[in-house]
Amino acid sequence: MNSFKEKVYQASIAQVKEKIKLLTEERKAINEGILEDTKSSAGDKFETGREMMSRDLMTITTQIKQATADLEELYRLQAVKNRTERVQEGSLVNLGDALYLISISFGALQVGDKRLFLLSKNAPLGELLLGKKQNDQVEFRGKLFLVKEIA
Repeated sequence: MNSFKEKVYQASIAQVKEKIKLLTEERKAINEGILEDTKSSAGDKFETGREMMSRDLMTITTQIKQATADLEELYRLQAVKNRTERVQEGSLVNLGDALYLISISFGALQVGDKRLFLLSKNAPLGELLLGKKQNDQVEFRGKLFLVKEIA
């Protein structure tokens, strides 16, 4: 599962980089829109539009900062090569019906023919999994899950 785990990290990093690229393009488009509005008409309609674009710009900037922090976190976790008996940050956990990489909150990711989830250690399921070892069980939302494998 270690070579698969490396593929998971590579795919995760690629997805976050793509997100940063798209957000950066969106920020550029908003900046251009603000400059265009500066050249156009004045009045209340102008001020409202400009204010909305400024808020959008702040939101996008915050999202870029978060995505950049997520990317740095993925690189940090990828560099940790020690394998442990217990689930920790960076662990790839097989719960039978699903795979989870304890890393960042990103959601679902397709790697080859397998679908998995990037899950923060602070997410409810992430908190339950931390410290568990192979063959331990966790109960989540009324359902029992068996930790089948940890990589």
